[in-house]
Amino acid sequence: MYLSCKVCFRVFVVCALLSLAFALPAFAMTLPVQGKVQNSTETFTGTATVHWRGDGNIVLATSKGVSCKGDFAFVNHREGNGTVKCEDGRLGTFEFVSAGFSGTGSGKIEQERFDFHIGK
Repeated sequence: MYLSCKVCFRVFVVCALLSLAFALPAFAMTLPVQGKVQNSTETFTGTATVHWRGDGNIVLATSKGVSCKGDFAFVNHREGNGTVKCEDGRLGTFEFVSAGFSGTGSGKIEQERFDFHIGK
């Protein structure tokens, strides 16, 4: 009896861990993003989705009607960096600092610098 209970408990623990492993990747938080290209009237808005494992993606739309998408990753618990590609062919990189549910960042797309805010 003791042996069968021990086996049942181990099967239960393995099943619980597998269930948790498959459920955790689905956890993500989406935050609003807004920013401005320096020395320009161009602005942008969008969202940044952060996954529990420390990476994420960003989707933006500019005031000029251009869509941009990118990926990012945290390099430590507060700072991260990423890349973005716009449908008009422009490429860029950015860095950010997170303060939990908000943050600030800056980057460069082609030769233009931009600043942005994450969260409310």
